[in-house]
Amino acid sequence: MNSFSKYYPSVIVFASIAVAGVLFIKTMNPAQAAHEQHEKAHPVPQHLTHINTQAEAESLKPGDSLAMVCSHCKIVTVHQVGKDQSHVRMMTIGNKHNCHVCKGSVEVVGTGDGQGKHKQVKHVCSKCGDDAMFICATKTGHKHQHEDHD
Repeated sequence: MNSFSKYYPSVIVFASIAVAGVLFIKTMNPAQAAHEQHEKAHPVPQHLTHINTQAEAESLKPGDSLAMVCSHCKIVTVHQVGKDQSHVRMMTIGNKHNCHVCKGSVEVVGTGDGQGKHKQVKHVCSKCGDDAMFICATKTGHKHQHEDHD
């Protein structure tokens, strides 16, 4: 009999006990199981951060989100970032679109701070004014820890 076959039954027993122990510990924590179930029902919230340059928009990856907020119209429009980089138009100087709430014409204009793609921009609406709109973004890898709540 070689040395491996001599210890083989002991290894099997030890591995079985270890697996059983892990399963036992996992089932003995009902609070953790309830929290995991709660997280499935209420996903971790995503926090958005204000961005104000085309370069910041270009740094977003597919799966990230970009939101245009108008404090006057009380609306948030969320865009999912895709592979086509079409979301960058929201931060490109000279880009224009219409607000579907107030029907105003919105134009992306440079503020004078920075140069090129790093030039800061703002969104000027013909009806809401030049300080009503802003853009924020969230990145898929930057989710905050889920907090316990009732």
